[in-house]
Parts: sequence; structure tokens; C-alpha cells
Amino acid sequence: MNQFEEIQQLIGNLQAVISTEKVLLEDAFNRVLQEDVVADLNMPPFNKSAMDGYACRIEDIANELEVLEVINAGKIASVKIGKNQCVKIMTGAAVPPECDCVFMVEDSEELPENKVRCTNPKTKKNICYLGEDYKTGDVLLQKGTLINVPHMAVLAGAGYAEVLVSKRPKVTVIATGSELVPPSETPKPGQIRNSNSSQVISQLRKMNIEIVAELMLVDDYELLTESFNKALQSSDFIVFTGGASVGDFDFIPEILKEQGFKIYWDHTGIKPGNPMTFSERDGKFVFGLSGNPVSSLVQFELIAKPAIYNLMGTNYSPLRIKAPMGFNYQRKKANRLAIIPVIIDNNGAITEIPFHGSAHINALAFANALLEVPLEVSTIQKGELAYVRPL
Repeated sequence: MNQFEEIQQLIGNLQAVISTEKVLLEDAFNRVLQEDVVADLNMPPFNKSAMDGYACRIEDIANELEVLEVINAGKIASVKIGKNQCVKIMTGAAVPPECDCVFMVEDSEELPENKVRCTNPKTKKNICYLGEDYKTGDVLLQKGTLINVPHMAVLAGAGYAEVLVSKRPKVTVIATGSELVPPSETPKPGQIRNSNSSQVISQLRKMNIEIVAELMLVDDYELLTESFNKALQSSDFIVFTGGASVGDFDFIPEILKEQGFKIYWDHTGIKPGNPMTFSERDGKFVFGLSGNPVSSLVQFELIAKPAIYNLMGTNYSPLRIKAPMGFNYQRKKANRLAIIPVIIDNNGAITEIPFHGSAHINALAFANALLEVPLEVSTIQKGELAYVRPL
């Protein structure tokens, strides 16, 4: 098992630490469900028409039918339907109990004296039956589900006006590096703008996570330690960018050890983004990401995001698909899992884009996926299938 696989196993074994809260249904989107959602009634709750048409007995389908009334959605038939009789019915309306067929308006011919004929004797029955979707007591969504758009409809249909979910963790983002200046400033010689914070904060907000503080600090051991201790008081997670490697001014691993944090790993086995720390003490978790923007984005997507979700009580599994290579790929060293920004084109093929390494953030501006090149694989030929992760 390689380093990245070991990390994925460790992430899978993380136990949820976030407490729960009740929120209104409209605030439940993209939250982690902390209860099973159970159906309180059958769905549909009655036999309902799947079409605008005419409800009748199937045995009368070849005959002229007398139209007794019109039934809109939300209305119940007021008459009993007998031989060679029918009702005009709208989509979603309750089918009268005597009827076992609905033929479409498109398959009907209106006749004099308020009568109608079905022009398609082989019509389908076009009825959604009682309990066809689910029955009372069925578990519709399981605890640990990350609530998406279709789940919102399920919750509403099951009558969950309030939903038990994980509390949103509080996160402080700290960008480190004496060379950093805010995006609003023009860098002087030797300086660069801080792009990592905007990127990481956007990734966290996409997860619907609360950012309580954003800091940009120089490489000063005492200042970093002081700011770190303050952040611990208000945050569940702290995300550092920069300072996680082995340089003379990479203080984050040293600070974590001094503060008594358990370090789960300090390398990822991926390229770009090998130096990275993940640590914990007393239910507080710290991610030390790379200072290179492509590396930090990859580390967050492949490692930090699934770890945070697991700690919130959901087993996050990112979408990975196999697609044909649209170009020949080759690398000199194959000692790490390589992650390469690419495009999945309109034909479903993996298309190459210029990529110069871990600092080339502009490459990601044009990418819509990340290509995975496994450990010990040096070449992938055009036409071969490879795994990609859509962004």
C-alpha cells in the first residue's frame, strides 16, 4: 500500500466529531444528515394519473365512452364510473377506484353527446399506483447523507420541515509566507500575491463551511505560534497554506509538535503536493497545505475535503470516471501518484493543456478535471483509458 492509499484508509477510519443541530428545511442543502429520513405515508398516496387523458375500465377501451365529469389534480371523483363510462382526468389527479386505465388525450377522439373514443386500443394504463415509489416506514435517506438538490425534494415530500444535521465546523484559514502581499497590492521584487487563501476559502464555502477568520502571516515562529493558539479557541479546523515543508522557515510541523498535536502524516505521495501535514489534538484538527497554489488545491480536493466530510459524519466519495486519453502522456519519474490538470472534451476524451508544475495556477483556470497517473506508471498512450476527477 502506497502513501496516498494509506492516507485514504486513515481518512476512512476517522470518527465524526461534529455535534448536531436542527435546521429549517430551506437551510438543509449541502449539510450532512444526522438522522434516517422515514416515510410517513405512501407515495403516491393514491392511484394517480400519469397523463392528461380519460380514466375508464380497460375492458371498455374499444367502446364509445360517456364522459361523466372532469377531475383536476387535488379533486376526487364525485360519481361512480360504470360500464362504458369515463372521466376526463388531469395529470396527478386521483384515479377513480372503478378505473384501471387512463388513455392519453392524444389517443382520444371527441364524439357528439359528450362522448369520447380511444384511438389506441393498445394504450398503456398510465397510472402511478399507490405506494409505487415508497411505502410508509421506508427509509428514504440514511444518516450520513450529504444533502443535495434531489434530497431536498425527498425531505419535503416526507414532511421534514426541520432536519437534524451536523453543525457547520468553524474554520480559520492562515496563509504563511514573508513573500506574500494581499491581492490589492502590487508585489515588490521577491514578493507574490496571496492566491491560496481565496482558493481555499472558496473550496470551503463550496462545502457550506463557516470561515471564522482569514489571516496572512510572515514566517515568524513566535507570531505563528501566538496566532495559532488564538485560532484554536474559535475554530474546529485550522487550514495553513505554506510552511508545511522542510525549509528553514517552514515552522508549521515544529509548532504542531510543540503544541502536542498528533501528526497523522507529513507527506501525501502525490505530485504536485507531497509535503502536507494533518494533525489532531483534543478534537481540533489542523491541515498544513503546500504554499504552491496547484499543490494546495490538489491536496484539499484529494485529502482535506474527504477528511473534513468524514469528521462531519459523511463518507465522501468523489466522482472518478474512466475516459480515453486524447494525447500521449509521459513522465521521467513515476515514484508518486501524479495529478494533472486536463480537459474532458465534448467527445468525452481527455485533452491536454499546458501545465508547468505546482505553481502554474493558470492551468487550473482552463481545466475541468484532474487526470490520475498511478504510481509506477510512466506512460499512458493515446486511446488508453485513464481515471479523471471532474472539477
